[in-house]
Amino acid sequence: MEVILLQTGDRLFEYEIVRLLGRGGFAAVYEARDLMLNRRVAIKQLLLEKTSHQKSVRRFVQEARVAADLEHPNVVTVYGLRAKKERIYMILEYLPGGSLQDMLKQRGALPKNEAIKLITGICEGLGKLHAKGIVHRDIKPENILLTADGRPKITDFGIAHVPQAAGGMALTQAGFQPSTVICSSPEQFRGEKLDTRSDVYQVGEVLYHMLAGRHYVDINAIETQAETLGHNLKQEVKLYMLIEKAICKDPPAGLPALRKKVGGLAGVIEKALSKRKEDRYEDVLDFAADLWAAQFDPTVGR
Repeated sequence: MEVILLQTGDRLFEYEIVRLLGRGGFAAVYEARDLMLNRRVAIKQLLLEKTSHQKSVRRFVQEARVAADLEHPNVVTVYGLRAKKERIYMILEYLPGGSLQDMLKQRGALPKNEAIKLITGICEGLGKLHAKGIVHRDIKPENILLTADGRPKITDFGIAHVPQAAGGMALTQAGFQPSTVICSSPEQFRGEKLDTRSDVYQVGEVLYHMLAGRHYVDINAIETQAETLGHNLKQEVKLYMLIEKAICKDPPAGLPALRKKVGGLAGVIEKALSKRKEDRYEDVLDFAADLWAAQFDPTVGR
């Protein structure tokens, strides 16, 4: 069945669609107005039929349940799930600040104090997840939304590992899951079992991006290097090998320059981005604590 997107002015339950905010491979997100409560909301539409994609629907339901159960100021609030004509919709709070990715595209590198404040909020939200045994597995700027006053909120739990004790529905497997490849931790890229230290790695990536103005993997340079082989299977293999080397083996090339810019904070980031998870912070809250301490003690994180 052809996917039918909602249009501006459409009525869906007690909501009126205002505009399409974005669309991915499996879902579309809209801004809408709650006609009964007179407030703005976001509506996430699963772009699959309930009857023919039951596992995807169950994952969608699990995502909503996880967010609804957390009730944390740094996690997006879910208001409910609704279904109509073989389609399912998640109703969420509307966040007018857009995504962290939007902010970074507009502003580039952020001031040190602002970056630390944002990452601390992300770590506090993740700390609530980790306390329940949940591993997000897809922390990246696109999945961090901002309130009107700039408070970060974690969203998109679609590929999170959720234990049954926390309401998990035995849907996700340990190891690599479909996500942005360059945002993967080394163990995620290799398809190994993941734990909370994989999220620590991804938070380190986000902080690096905020302070340096770009991701630590220069994907454009890697693609250019691979293109010297022409457009064929050898190029694809070479591209994979170069990405694997950047994620799993090489330290971030920009760390020395970042250290000159932000001092001891670079050491904290370097520890979070350790290739061996045993060398990283065990806990995102320990990572956040060291970020604050490093502003006053340059030996922290070394």
